[in-house]
Amino acid sequence: MAVQYGLRTRDASGAVTLGTTITPIRSLKMMQVTGNGAFDQYISIPEIQAQSFVVVDTLQNLGENTSSPQAWYSTGTLQLRQPYSNQWQVMILSQGGEPFSAPGSYGIRAFNNDVKTQIDAINRVLTVRYSGNFNIGFQGPGSGTQIQWGGADFSSPITTYERPLIFLNAANYMMVGNFYVIGSPGNWTGFRVKAWNDPTHGDAWLYPMQIKWYCASYMTPNTPAGEYGASVRDASGNRTFVTTANLSLLNSQPASTAFVNTGTPITRPNYYAPSQQMPWTGNYADYVLANALFSCTNIGATTQPIRANFGGFLPNNRSILQMYCDNGSGINPLTANGRTLFASRPMKPL
Repeated sequence: MAVQYGLRTRDASGAVTLGTTITPIRSLKMMQVTGNGAFDQYISIPEIQAQSFVVVDTLQNLGENTSSPQAWYSTGTLQLRQPYSNQWQVMILSQGGEPFSAPGSYGIRAFNNDVKTQIDAINRVLTVRYSGNFNIGFQGPGSGTQIQWGGADFSSPITTYERPLIFLNAANYMMVGNFYVIGSPGNWTGFRVKAWNDPTHGDAWLYPMQIKWYCASYMTPNTPAGEYGASVRDASGNRTFVTTANLSLLNSQPASTAFVNTGTPITRPNYYAPSQQMPWTGNYADYVLANALFSCTNIGATTQPIRANFGGFLPNNRSILQMYCDNGSGINPLTANGRTLFASRPMKPL
């Protein structure tokens, strides 16, 4: 094992609150863009750099029909497919490889065995706000009971303009879709997700899916009285980082073109859901971002204008991320390419 060195802080219980052997997720820019009605819209965003990654999310709540566009990005450019005339939330995120570019910016940066850590007074880190678990899907062979929807209501609203990010994991099998966040900008109150288990996945589809989740946002919590550690504020006095927060860590940054057509499709009479897969982390501790990946795709003037994206983890397999796109008509199948996502886990135990 390589020698570990650098900076580390702990809280009163001994839990690590900051270390230069971890990579927190931080925001470079959060902005809104508006669709121009084109099939493919290309938007110049200079802040998207070679080391950046992007999540495109909706600001609407249309229940289970809430949709996000397919999105691809490259240095300086964002591509949206069928964005219509809606407004979309664009989050440009980073591991910390970009330079301090803003006048007067300051903070700490460390490179430790190729792990990048940066905390600064401009960009906020992603912190865990709420967490929990729920059980959905069929409740065992012969039970006849199915819990179709799961999710959570937050104990108090999240007041950021952008939707909070919801990360999902499971004890083993997970196949979900129709994801949406309840609320509106400045008042996000919970989320819902639908079970999409299927017989093609073996006996696992008959048993409950034990889902774990956490919600993260860029609203940094206040430090309780008596707490200690490190804190960073921006020029306006807003807190951008505090070591009492539980950071959301970056463990994988998939490309928005990483899904390939492989695996067994789901086929029934007048139904075809193509199978797409991408390499995953192989680690059962890693959560997947649900916001754009498991929300629907709006494809416009067809007999099935809204398509549900569903997927997750196949039984006993974390080497791939499995996705499908619901296609009740059996024609014009879509792919999962362009669904922006990444793998994360909380720094501290939930």
